[in-house]
Amino acid sequence: MSECKKCRSLFLEAYYKELDAQQKRFFKEHILVCEKCKSEFDKMADTLQVMGKRVRPEPGEKFWDSYEERLAKRIEKEEVLQADQSSLGERLARPFILAPKWAYQAATALVLIVAGVFIGRIIFSPSISEIQRASQQPSLITQQQPEGELIHRTQNYIERSKLILLALVNFDPATEDPYALNIPYQQQLSRNLVQEASTLKKDLAESDQRRLEELIANLEMILLQIANLEYENDFESIELVKEGMDRQGILMEINLTELRHSFQERSESRSLKQPSTKPQTF
Repeated sequence: MSECKKCRSLFLEAYYKELDAQQKRFFKEHILVCEKCKSEFDKMADTLQVMGKRVRPEPGEKFWDSYEERLAKRIEKEEVLQADQSSLGERLARPFILAPKWAYQAATALVLIVAGVFIGRIIFSPSISEIQRASQQPSLITQQQPEGELIHRTQNYIERSKLILLALVNFDPATEDPYALNIPYQQQLSRNLVQEASTLKKDLAESDQRRLEELIANLEMILLQIANLEYENDFESIELVKEGMDRQGILMEINLTELRHSFQERSESRSLKQPSTKPQTF
């Protein structure tokens, strides 16, 4: 098992042929005898080849011209729905507010009589609704916790990736010292994120978070390019990576994801704060 774990940690370097002689010998010998590791490595290689051929279409001018208007209408619609819910509650409560005082007194007397008849049952035996809530609450928490943990992991992944991309975009080799960018450090961070991407994409796919899954796949492709820079001052390759980022609009995609998440949090803060089993998306 430890040899399999060591072998999997070398997948990325093996794909890009960056293994030293000792690592290369170990990797080849293990792949020959371990079908599981060989199968996983082949799947990863196929995935990277497909991702390398993928071209993401840029949204047209018509999309951006109407984006803010559509977003504003959606927010306004949510506010109107919440206002209608409040108005409905007030209309339902109005007959009770306008009822005469004697009606409340009669209702109170009736409640006391009924309570006296069933007080023994109420005290010594739990109600069916309480039993149902007790049995349903743990499953509800169990369903919500994995979703929240997955969203937190995804936000953390996006934020760490964004820091690397911004460091690359803001770097100007004509006016700045390459030492300040610290390419080897950025490459190591990129490799770590690439290794995390596979599991995260799988979890997002199982949770039907397609937009986030696609964003993580796009980030993984760019991080692979950064991790594969040949040497520290490879400014030509750095410019190619920056051009690819600009062509894909990856930073804009990250900002839109953060904006959607911000609007969702604002909407949830205005809601009735009732528990929901619906997966969180942004």
